[in-house]
Amino acid sequence: MLSSSRQVDLALYTEGTSITAVSRQPALLVKYQETYLSDLERWLREWRFAMNVSQSNAMLFSKAGRHISTSSIFGEPSHWVDTACYLGVTLDKRLIWSTHFEQARKNAAQTLGRFGLLLKRSSLSVRNGVLLCKQLIRSMMD
Repeated sequence: MLSSSRQVDLALYTEGTSITAVSRQPALLVKYQETYLSDLERWLREWRFAMNVSQSNAMLFSKAGRHISTSSIFGEPSHWVDTACYLGVTLDKRLIWSTHFEQARKNAAQTLGRFGLLLKRSSLSVRNGVLLCKQLIRSMMD
């Protein structure tokens, strides 16, 4: 398997993969990222794996509104985003939780709306309806 370097970490999950590069200088950050991605591309080709580059995103976490020159992933330009959903958590470039909380609130409101229509039309007892609602909505909000 491709090993991580001091500046770059690789995290593999069933739902996605994260390649994290750390540097105080944006130019070095891009250099670390591109070096690691070229090694990763070579490893993937050697083992005949494919990567869907169109679903890949790049994000710079910083306090200031820094911009990085366009880098590439497997010959295609990186798609830089301000927010991304990763392992069920909505991340934004300043690592503020308000984006994640707003997304969770919207999902819970949609589910509650659909669930409310179901409860009105069913013969489910109030106690069981409240229990079911707690199971579905509270788990989203937690």
